Amino acid sequence: MGAREQEEAARTNTTKTSVADEFLMACTLMHSLPDLCRWMNRRRPLALAVIYALLGIGCGRQMSGASPLFPAPQGPTWGFIDNRGKTVIAPRFEAALPYSEGLAAVKREGRWGYIDRNGSEVIPIRYRAVQSFRNGVAIVDTGLPDHPVGVIDTSGSWVTPPLFRSLSAADGPDGLLLGQKEPAEGSGFYDRTGKLVLGPYFLAFPFVQGRARVKTGGRTSSGDWLIDASGTLLPKKPVVLDGIRFSEGLIAIRQDRKLGYMDLEGNIAIEPRYDQGGEFAERFAAVQLEGHWMFIDKSGTVTAEFPAGVAFAEPLSDGLSLVSADRDQPGRKYGYVGPNGKWAILPIWDDAQPFHEGLAYVGTWKAGKTAYIDRKGRIIWEGRNAQP
Repeated sequence: MGAREQEEAARTNTTKTSVADEFLMACTLMHSLPDLCRWMNRRRPLALAVIYALLGIGCGRQMSGASPLFPAPQGPTWGFIDNRGKTVIAPRFEAALPYSEGLAAVKREGRWGYIDRNGSEVIPIRYRAVQSFRNGVAIVDTGLPDHPVGVIDTSGSWVTPPLFRSLSAADGPDGLLLGQKEPAEGSGFYDRTGKLVLGPYFLAFPFVQGRARVKTGGRTSSGDWLIDASGTLLPKKPVVLDGIRFSEGLIAIRQDRKLGYMDLEGNIAIEPRYDQGGEFAERFAAVQLEGHWMFIDKSGTVTAEFPAGVAFAEPLSDGLSLVSADRDQPGRKYGYVGPNGKWAILPIWDDAQPFHEGLAYVGTWKAGKTAYIDRKGRIIWEGRNAQP
């Protein structure tokens, strides 16, 4: 299972206090955390990158035809650069999330709002927490007691008023919201008026490709179910799902502690035999067998083997897989491997994010440096006074 996650949301060069604030923001909005916690134990990404992954916006959609902009810190403040490293919006925010659908979430004086590509505030900076826009809507936390969370459109108008304690998806089939109104109710899928449509479930995850992962029993339940948009349980038996979501038609499962993949109809597509594995991306999945990482295709055929010493690998993103390259101390150094299994960028970074829109955010602890690099490993932009 990968970062993206990126998805986070966010990554960092802010102070420890602000990183904690961003983490709390993510937890406020997203309540499906068990798999994310397990993923965080596998590898330690840049602090704000955790948030991008939690929020699920690591690969936010920028405006079609527009040059991508990237959040970039200078000292304690954040601005935005273009893909050549040129500052487009001067640093003046406490934190910033990537642009999505033409708007970027930014933080000032402890509150969040949205700016356009010119840096103009278009949705007031007044929310305790926010997500990036997806399909024209975004989840926001007003900070009000009891039921602070609702959904707004790109004009800042309410699509769904604050009726929830938590929401983790607002762009499911037919506009369904995945959320929770009261702790005792569990998670359910609601329409945009706040009416319960599916559930509640002990635990649920957002719809992807018309399927959602749900858990119907308690913490000792033997497995999970898949449901379609009507709420129909798909597998004849519950299974232990290792992935949060479907990707390219497959989701990771576990049987007898081994990982395999299941299709949208609940059929085993790749028999469980691997020790670890991520979601499919760009036609391949990175999996581990007996300590060795490799790429497989959707038939389960090994297409490439990773270099020796790789401890963990993320799904392909922009044609490269982010990997941890120190098996004795996972997460100590990061680099990037191509779909051919060969090093594209040697593991020299103390922390890193997957590539997106041609750049990746990386950092070194000892030098206190953060940077954006291109797919050849060249530094395009370098931050100062970075403190991940």
